[in-house]
Amino acid sequence: MNSLSHGFLFLCGLSWLLCEVCVSASAGFWTPVWLYLAGFTVMFTIMGCLPVSEKTINLAGPIFTILIGVGIGIYGIEAFGGSLLGALLRVIGAGVLIFLALISLSTRDKASAH
Repeated sequence: MNSLSHGFLFLCGLSWLLCEVCVSASAGFWTPVWLYLAGFTVMFTIMGCLPVSEKTINLAGPIFTILIGVGIGIYGIEAFGGSLLGALLRVIGAGVLIFLALISLSTRDKASAH
């Protein structure tokens, strides 16, 4: 990640999506858990285990943050039937994640300044 704030944003989104996935699993719907675990494995294999350049990390981080935001947004859209406030907070949070990830993508060329 090209800054500490974007790394924090990434981890907050990752934790939030994990909470949403666990709530789905508690309702008996386990497919999101398996998708999350597969995505988590791929994500940290690319960002933590493989010897890749900093440029690749600065590209992969925001892309995975966008995917996390999309996942939270899907949960938000599905929640409109139950709780309007909860659904709005999820959709707004997902929008903020996606927006800040797009900002991170646009500033990744200046990563050497950080």
